[in-house]
Amino acid sequence: MSDRNEMVKRLLDGDIDEAEIAADPVLSSLAERIFGLTIEPITPSKPSHGTSLPPLEPEATTGAMPMVEVVPGAAPTLMQLPNLPMIPVENKKSSGGKGLKITAMVSFIVSFMNIFGLFGFLTSLCTADACNGGATRINLLSIYNITNERGWSAPFPEYGIPDLGAVIASCALFFFAMRK
Repeated sequence: MSDRNEMVKRLLDGDIDEAEIAADPVLSSLAERIFGLTIEPITPSKPSHGTSLPPLEPEATTGAMPMVEVVPGAAPTLMQLPNLPMIPVENKKSSGGKGLKITAMVSFIVSFMNIFGLFGFLTSLCTADACNGGATRINLLSIYNITNERGWSAPFPEYGIPDLGAVIASCALFFFAMRK
């Protein structure tokens, strides 16, 4: 029993060899609990089952939390920051989305004028025999058919989804331009 106590004392003093710790499962368990070292036990094997490599020596590996020694009085020295020049700020003139605002206003005015048939004077472009003289609004989805009856729609009390979509989209574009 005193031999075991002496081995534990040598383990705590750090005077014991890793091979001795690996050979004794009790010491291996104590070393793992006390120092956080995982020591693989030595397992005997037959030479016929070997891989013709020399036998590995047991290694001591650190556990999940390695021990860190804190040395008191070793404070880092303060360093001066270098004097760097200020970054130049460019004074660029922001147009504030001026072009976008103008585009939004023009598209709103044109789509609003189209709803009320103010482009009716362009019906003279219609060369087809079936052109209706009462159609004064440009059909926005068939604007490429402005030379025949499919490019024109009935006047104001009737309006289509594309006309309302154009007014709403131009209003949304104007509010988007105001945010910038």
